[in-house]
Parts: sequence; C-alpha cells; structure tokens
Amino acid sequence: MITVPAVTTRRPAQRAFSMIEATVSIVIVAGMLVAAVTTVGAATRARQTMTGRELGALLAQQLMSEILPLAYEEPEDTPAFGLEPPESTDSRAAYDDVDDYHGWSASPPEDKDGTVLPDLDGWQRSVTVEWAKPNDPKQAVGSDLGLKSITVTVSRNDVDAATLVALRSLARDYAVAE
Repeated sequence: MITVPAVTTRRPAQRAFSMIEATVSIVIVAGMLVAAVTTVGAATRARQTMTGRELGALLAQQLMSEILPLAYEEPEDTPAFGLEPPESTDSRAAYDDVDDYHGWSASPPEDKDGTVLPDLDGWQRSVTVEWAKPNDPKQAVGSDLGLKSITVTVSRNDVDAATLVALRSLARDYAVAE
C-alpha cells in the first residue's frame, strides 16, 4: 500500500488593517468632512449676503421711485427746505416735494401710508436731501442752485445693504409743465 503524505495547504496570511492605518483613514475622512462643511457654510453665507444686498437695492429703488416724481420744491406755499405744515414725520402721505423726505427714516420699512412692510425686521431706510452744485453734483452747497441730491440708504442690523443716489433739478419741473 502506498501512503500518500498528507498535503497541507498553506493558507496565505490574512492581512488586517493595523491600528495606525485605521487612525490615518479616520483623520483623512474627518478632514474631508470638515472641508466640505466649511465650503457649504461659506456658500450659504455668501448667498445670504447677496440676497440681502438685492433686497436692500429693491427697497432703495422703491423709495426713490416714490420721491423722484414729486415737485422740486413746495408747490403750494412759499418754498422752504424740509417739511411744511401739515406734513409730519409720522406719515409720508402728505409729502409733496422731494426735500420733505430730508431726514426721514423708518425701521422696519413702511409704505407711504405708514403700513409696515412684512418680514423686514432689522431693516431700516433713511433719506438725505441736499442742495447740489450743478457743475459738480457730488458737492453739497448751502443754497439752492436748482439741483438737489437725494440719497436713500438701506441697512440691515446697522450694516449698509444699499445706497442709491439720484439728482432732481428745478429745470425738470418747468420742462414737464410745458
């Protein structure tokens, strides 16, 4: 009888992850996760900032479109810069010339009739009207030379979101009247 020696099959050694390899893998994955979360957070903040600027610009445009069609100076009485009776800071409903808006401010923003615009807590609109120099409109002057600079500033939580400047001339009133 022939005996065949038993063949032992040698299994290759199974290699497992070492503790160092597992730790390094965890650190790499954690770093990638932190980078991804940081990127998403930055993108979200940038989108919120852009949305705030766009809303600020719209609020400024809305108020400026309310101011510009008005008369250059008081149409009824002797022209005076600023509010004349019965105009008051409580409501813009009686404002009839552009300089009536000088120094006006509201937080939260409101319509001309005083109705508060919804969902705008923390927002503020303010207006400055100044006499301007016709050959250098950025320069304010102390007397009326026929040109007014109107600046509407919109801010959110005391941070400027939009500023809009327009010029209004006395000559326009005469041109429209003819």
